[in-house]
Amino acid sequence: MRFVRELGDMWGLLLAATSAGVAWAVQLPPLAAVGVGAAVLVARAGVAIASGEKRPEPPQAKVLDVARGSVEESWLRRAESAADGFASLGDSLDRGPLADRVAEMKPSVRETLETLRRLAGRASATGNALSRVDAQAVATERRRLEHALATAGDDVREDLEQSLASVQAQADVHERLSGARKKLLAQLQSGALGLDSLVARVAELTAATSDLAVDTGTILELSDQLEGIRRGVVETEQATRRSLG
Repeated sequence: MRFVRELGDMWGLLLAATSAGVAWAVQLPPLAAVGVGAAVLVARAGVAIASGEKRPEPPQAKVLDVARGSVEESWLRRAESAADGFASLGDSLDRGPLADRVAEMKPSVRETLETLRRLAGRASATGNALSRVDAQAVATERRRLEHALATAGDDVREDLEQSLASVQAQADVHERLSGARKKLLAQLQSGALGLDSLVARVAELTAATSDLAVDTGTILELSDQLEGIRRGVVETEQATRRSLG
């Protein structure tokens, strides 16, 4: 019950305690001071309910922007189109086993699309980070330092080794970012094409229902296909998060 929850609200209790303290400070009897605090608490709860006061929503995970004109944007748009097509097909189906199965799959399709949207944003962020590391310049600098180390004296060797370590760290970052971006783009492609295939299969079954009953096993295959797509994009998101720290 919301009224009870409001009575237990931390700010309401603090306000009631403060009011009771003020009442006691002006020399009201202790029982009267407690009554003032209780009245304030009840009044505050009533006002909160009457005004439709809402508790703040927990912060949502930020979805990174997808670079316009990028490869990842094109795959995301294709996935969005497939998801829209799936929803449209589901709405057009007559009641029956296929319509029930498609309706059950809609939340998974939405979840898959949201994950693909996050992957696309991460792919763009990774591409932006890659652009800040000049791989060719890093490779050239590494070769120069390696050559210098081969003939360096003891007085400068330590400094050269530290410089080489810094350059190598940049090369390692570039390699991780490059690998992560390739993985993200591959999964975006796989997810979008997988949703496309799912829509085509549902459309095929929709046409079949006009003349013959759809086999139950065939309908169940749709769920398995979607689960495979969903699992793939989720695993990719987790893997790239780990690899990029």
